[in-house]
Amino acid sequence: MSRRSVTLCLLLVATALAADADDPAWEVRFAELPDQTDEWTAAGRIPGWQVTVGEDAPTEVRIGGDEAGAFRGTLLIGRRWTVPDIIPAELHVSLEYETYCASDDAPYERSGELSLALITPERWEQFAAEPEAAGPWARPRQEEGIVAIARAHANREDVLNWRPWESPNLRSSLRDYAGEELVLAIVWSAYHFVEEWAAFRSVEVSSVSEEQLERAFLERVDADYSGLQAFKAAMVAEDLEAAKLALVEHFRTRTDPPGPPIATSASARTIDRADETLARTYRLASCPPTTLEWPIRWNEDPHNYDQWPIALNRHSEWKWLGEAYATTGDAKYAREFVALLNSWIDAMPVSIGARYVEGPYAVPGRTPLTLDAGIRMAQTWWQAYYAFREAPEFDPASQLLMLQSFVQHADYLMREEHFHVENNWGSMEANGLFHIAAMLPEMRESNLWLDTARERLVGCLDAQVYPDGAQKELTPGYHRVTLGNLLSSLELARRTGVELPDDMLARLEGMFEYFAAIAMPDGRTPALNDAGWGRAASSMTEVPELFPERRDLLYAMTQGRTGVAPERTSWHLPWAGWSIMRTGWTPQDRYLLFESGPFGRAHQHEDKLGIICQVAGKTVLTEGGTYSYDRSDWRRYVLSTRAHNTVMVDGREQNRRPLRETWVTDAPTDAHWFSDDAFDYARGIYDAGYGPENAVRVAHERQVLFVKPEYWIICDRMTPEDDAEYTCEALFHLDAEAAEVDPETGAVTVALRAGAPGDAGFRIVPVGSVAPQVEIVQGQTEPEVQGWLPTGRHNELRAIPTAIFRWRATGPTTMAFLLLPRDAGGDWPVTAARAIEAQGAFALEAERPGGGRDVFVRGTGESATVPGVCETDAEAALVRLSADGDVTSTFSSGGGKLEVGGG
Repeated sequence: MSRRSVTLCLLLVATALAADADDPAWEVRFAELPDQTDEWTAAGRIPGWQVTVGEDAPTEVRIGGDEAGAFRGTLLIGRRWTVPDIIPAELHVSLEYETYCASDDAPYERSGELSLALITPERWEQFAAEPEAAGPWARPRQEEGIVAIARAHANREDVLNWRPWESPNLRSSLRDYAGEELVLAIVWSAYHFVEEWAAFRSVEVSSVSEEQLERAFLERVDADYSGLQAFKAAMVAEDLEAAKLALVEHFRTRTDPPGPPIATSASARTIDRADETLARTYRLASCPPTTLEWPIRWNEDPHNYDQWPIALNRHSEWKWLGEAYATTGDAKYAREFVALLNSWIDAMPVSIGARYVEGPYAVPGRTPLTLDAGIRMAQTWWQAYYAFREAPEFDPASQLLMLQSFVQHADYLMREEHFHVENNWGSMEANGLFHIAAMLPEMRESNLWLDTARERLVGCLDAQVYPDGAQKELTPGYHRVTLGNLLSSLELARRTGVELPDDMLARLEGMFEYFAAIAMPDGRTPALNDAGWGRAASSMTEVPELFPERRDLLYAMTQGRTGVAPERTSWHLPWAGWSIMRTGWTPQDRYLLFESGPFGRAHQHEDKLGIICQVAGKTVLTEGGTYSYDRSDWRRYVLSTRAHNTVMVDGREQNRRPLRETWVTDAPTDAHWFSDDAFDYARGIYDAGYGPENAVRVAHERQVLFVKPEYWIICDRMTPEDDAEYTCEALFHLDAEAAEVDPETGAVTVALRAGAPGDAGFRIVPVGSVAPQVEIVQGQTEPEVQGWLPTGRHNELRAIPTAIFRWRATGPTTMAFLLLPRDAGGDWPVTAARAIEAQGAFALEAERPGGGRDVFVRGTGESATVPGVCETDAEAALVRLSADGDVTSTFSSGGGKLEVGGG
């Protein structure tokens, strides 16, 4: 591709002097680094290097001469440059550079940081003209007066031979500055008290016109591909207009590869949504319907919530327009699609919020929304293209523009920095690239795109999925995102005949099994981390087709209506660290999920050792789930320990976010899992500290024992590192209208359904050596948010009662909670509970209806005795006694010794 170029001829060298006065075109400005201290400034550690412009071509400028390592800070070397009156399709700045740092002490063998900046003259004059006057400036970033910023070299290795670099496309950053003067500056920052220098040369501003881009696109088409004879003849004849028409006609009429299926009998709801799109009314990001003015501003944010414009740029509405057109043949849907397509392509890129950039462009200082490129390519654009390709309203110029944008998306997604293999973004990016490659075999690079996409899809499986099938973000919704994109690629491969690895489908089986493991009795999936309350059936919809022999998965998917019951009822995912204890798979069964695993790779909540519980078809112990991705107090609440059913210490929350070693695990979680017909058991430990600095050092060990099928025992052991007094708060978020506290026992009870006494209910009974204080908090906003549950709609929550059991202790302390469900018309499974005497352990006794009793022992691994009941060295044990005192069943964890009687 040819480019019009303007050469600025720059080379920089740093010495301990000011700019060379013989070249007035270049100006030098100075800034301190943001961590500069007064002591360093007084010692002369300022950006005092000399900038010298060479005389020979190519002109070199060097920054250096500070052999003693006295200087530190930022230099900006710039010259005035006028932005073109008409901004070209692409505009880049390129240069060559060298950089050196004498430090070789790991990990500080890092040369200075080099960036390109476009700066308004007003902002340029605010920088100091002398090193002694330099003021602090944060690491180069986009801000007022800084029109664009692009980093060429981070603090890393030395570059001792000229290294070329080219900026991303600067077109979007310059749109508002057409014809205006800016300062084009090279920014160099050095951090270390040793000799450092840099050199630059051959700075060029180059541009590409729309016509040049169009020709370059045509030249990327493989003219020898079957069916492109007319296109090839036109290209040979240099008749580009005929070539464009021939290419559009080829894509409009081709049958191979086959396009996606297009519904020709759209539902009334789809037609309604398409009609709303005609009125430019959008329902996005769980916000109320919103009508936009024309022309659409593709970064418009009417709800002050950046997820709304992000969703706008994914173009789900284009599918509805396509289905409505395929069903009705009404040209109004085609006209709207073409208008939206042209508007969007012309507008890109656009900045969204403070961080992001939308469109297939890399913009300096902005995070590219590469996942949206993948979504458009795999989920919306091809569906829209095939729905409208024969519509007269979809004119050849618009079709060519869309084909060019497909290829631009491929270039964008091919960039290595635009692939995030370790999280769900990577699955969308790889799937989008795979769709372009499979659907555009006419392009010369399609095989390269295809090989890259295959490698990346397999890489997502390798990097994102644990051996137990759990996606490493540990968020059911994003688990489905990764699974769904991998399935989408498999479906496309089957449709087009493109090959994928033979074992790829088999590797997805465990990801479906994951949903069976966590499915709740009411058919939903739990709202863990940044997940909502999903539906197991919709998460497993492909199971009957892909794995017809797995009738156990079908059973879990349909709540027992179809298929065969799984061999196991309760389940443990050892890598995720989730233990699921249930009585069965029907809506009225009992269920508890206990989290004891890693933090998760992304979308994490501070919720280790949290529990979710469902009985009688209703979630009774709930948690914050997900809330809009904003910066509100509500968002901070759902991320916090406060919103989950675990323990806080001294009013402080868990804090694993800064401890990256806790995010993922390279080995199964040691939960001491046990399950048989009578008992389920698991345990977990949180010992990373509480509070923003992790300074409150109290370890929390939680044991969960399911005494099937009746009730659960939650036993919390708190162990501090010192002898100071501390306060524990055990939290239980109850999805109910209200909760009652028994003033004598401290038990908290909720009704599962309104009705007469004896209806279904749920009770939490505390048992400890000291009686905890009990408080019910509901709908609180001050001094902190507590007692709320998001509804799933933006900026909407409802108040729920949260039981807080609070006790103070010095040294190790144990508190247990019995979780007691009651069926409608039935009895409570425990009528009374209390702590009892035990030697070397904590023990409690739970009285059952009819006179029987259960004795639970929380041991320490050493021999412990409950007089008259048992002796054990297990970490947890239970002895069930009949009304006559006979032992009817026992449990001991980890194969520990349990001898009943005696003592």
